[in-house]
Amino acid sequence: MFKNILTLFLLLTIFPSIAMAQNGSIEGHIIDKKTGQPVIGANIFLVKESGFREGTSSDKSGHFIFENLKEGRYSIKVTAIEYQSLQKAVTVLTEKNQMLSIQLTPRTYQLNEIVVSGQNKRDIKSTTIQHVKDIEIEQLDVATVADVARLLPAAYVATNSRGQTILYLRNSADRQTAQFFNGALLNIPWDNRVDLGFIPSAMLSGVTVSKGVPSVVYGANTIGGAVNFQTGTAPTNGSVTEFKTSGGYPAKGRTSILRSARVGSFSYTAQIGFAKRGDFALPAGSDLPFSQPSNETRVNTDRQLFNLFFEGGYRFDNGARLNTTLFHVDAAKGVAPESNLNPAQTGVRYWRYPSIEQTMFIVNGMMPISDRSNLRGSAWVSRFTQDIFQYKTVAYKQLDQTQTDLDYTGGLRLIFEQQLGRGGLDLSLNLLTSRHRQSITPYSGKTPQADSSSVYHQHIYSFGAEYTLPITSNFIGSLGINYDGSAIVNTGPWENQGFESYIKSALGISAGATYLISDRFSLHATAGRRGRFPTMRELYGGALGKFVPNPTLKPVTAYKGEVGAEWLGSTFSGSITAFYNRMLDTIDKTTLQQGPNAGKEQRINLDGSRVWGVEFVTTTSIANRIVVDGSLTYMNIRGYFNDEPRKLDEKPSWVGTVALTYDLPLNFEALLQGEYIGGIYTRTEQNTFVLLPDAFILDIRLAYNLRSSKLFSGGSIFLRANNVMDDLRLLQLGLPGPGRSFLAGFRLQF
Repeated sequence: MFKNILTLFLLLTIFPSIAMAQNGSIEGHIIDKKTGQPVIGANIFLVKESGFREGTSSDKSGHFIFENLKEGRYSIKVTAIEYQSLQKAVTVLTEKNQMLSIQLTPRTYQLNEIVVSGQNKRDIKSTTIQHVKDIEIEQLDVATVADVARLLPAAYVATNSRGQTILYLRNSADRQTAQFFNGALLNIPWDNRVDLGFIPSAMLSGVTVSKGVPSVVYGANTIGGAVNFQTGTAPTNGSVTEFKTSGGYPAKGRTSILRSARVGSFSYTAQIGFAKRGDFALPAGSDLPFSQPSNETRVNTDRQLFNLFFEGGYRFDNGARLNTTLFHVDAAKGVAPESNLNPAQTGVRYWRYPSIEQTMFIVNGMMPISDRSNLRGSAWVSRFTQDIFQYKTVAYKQLDQTQTDLDYTGGLRLIFEQQLGRGGLDLSLNLLTSRHRQSITPYSGKTPQADSSSVYHQHIYSFGAEYTLPITSNFIGSLGINYDGSAIVNTGPWENQGFESYIKSALGISAGATYLISDRFSLHATAGRRGRFPTMRELYGGALGKFVPNPTLKPVTAYKGEVGAEWLGSTFSGSITAFYNRMLDTIDKTTLQQGPNAGKEQRINLDGSRVWGVEFVTTTSIANRIVVDGSLTYMNIRGYFNDEPRKLDEKPSWVGTVALTYDLPLNFEALLQGEYIGGIYTRTEQNTFVLLPDAFILDIRLAYNLRSSKLFSGGSIFLRANNVMDDLRLLQLGLPGPGRSFLAGFRLQF
């Protein structure tokens, strides 16, 4: 397997880089003036008095090139988000290659959501902060954020037996990671999860993740980390329209159009998109003895998505800003059955989601209070609804029962920032209220019977304070404390069974330090204690007869720590982080073996669990045209139950990613991406554990970047092959991931 990777690497690196033009050329690198790091995705425009105009953008190494240029004097202008624009004159000579090194000065750029960035000394955090840039998202050619999340180091993205695609960071347990969209929580409180497989990615401009002991500003239930999916607006006056479309095999395709503009202090971004996929291809080596009629495609894995997005913002003269966001997704999809289970002996989930809808309205902003303080905040309301149709057989024709979920959620996040002496104090308030209504309708033949409805209501709150102090010019310390609470005030039908409310609270504390050895090399350490409350679904949900509720579950308590080192260089950047997570009362699952509920699952509290590991992340520029990004994380996982050690379900020991970008001549670009998952144990119906096979998923992409013209200002045409080796990746027993697929499309900017 690794021999194939090495072969492809060598083929790419020895590919001839011969420019065919005889005219002159301009080639260069764009770097951050402060850090020396390459600036990715900078816009470079070349203009001549005769009216000639051409544009391009910098790649992952900050490299750009203009070829086949006529002799003469040109003006080159460079712009990039978060940097001051730069313009300079340059002379082109026939058959000469003009080399440029352009340094951009960082400028203050206020993001459109609450996010911990750690980009300056006031905001330096002693925990791991990582980013995914817009150019990396663009190169994925994907419809949803599920594949975007796979770019995060130490991230494991898996689709469970309910058909939900869930993100785990450093093997955090289920429901421990908070995911935000423009400052608003995407997680549905009923289950404290979000299905990343139906959240579109077309409007994203970046992703920021906080690991280790996340900042108190993210609120309760974030012991696994916090992820911010960010959208962007035009940084300067003007407008841009972007059209994307693609299609491929097996049957899939997507189309979206986005327009972003700024006029003075007002800016807006609007986007509409549609994506559809048929059943995905089965990978080689799939062994599915039951509930799998086809040998070519995976039954009941189709999906379609429609989304609308609008964001408008205004910046006031005093530095304040106000943004509003409207976001709507309408989806439908199937759920692959557990094809390792014999339906004659055990219950198999034959589900479809004929309708999934989520609508969010978000208001966020920042207001200066004085020259030493300001107030940031987000407020949002969300409506989420889904229909679950459960069928009796794999034919998906005869209904067994249906379930309709309806959730209304309101949230508020406020952060008061005050400079105190040489340090800074952040005070945070997070409030969340959610109402869940669930209706279940059984069927007798084709006739629906009387349905049963239940209503649940929950309040979650968090108060936090975090103080960051530069003890010396190179040594920064921090201390945080938070108090979280959860109150389930309406427990549906359980009110008549002695469970009238579920009220819990937890105290958290964290401390950290960062030592800046130089502008490029730093060390950090952090440790803390946080809590996570059981969700309403974990306590009371039955999942259409699949689960036995357990209203006596206890909250999880986590003790976490990490130490790490980071180097930021012009040709090599990297980090190494060792981490340790110790959980008490870990929530897990078991299959009941006896009694009237034999064969059903139930959530239980283990005595605890622990995860320790090491995470490596690197970015390396090889020559001028090749950039390699990679990450590798090893995790040692262990659970404890009845004073005995045990495996943990669906937790990989190894997670790794690699991306090799080769900037070819004549505006072509090649991309090689790989994802490695290994050492996963999964639980059987008999509560034993089976080791799943390791998997390495390799994708290849070839793109041609369009030059600026009178018709459009930029764009690209691409061809892509996913899982080219058709490798088998088992998400759980009987649940393989997609096999080999192909995709082609283009993107135009006007």
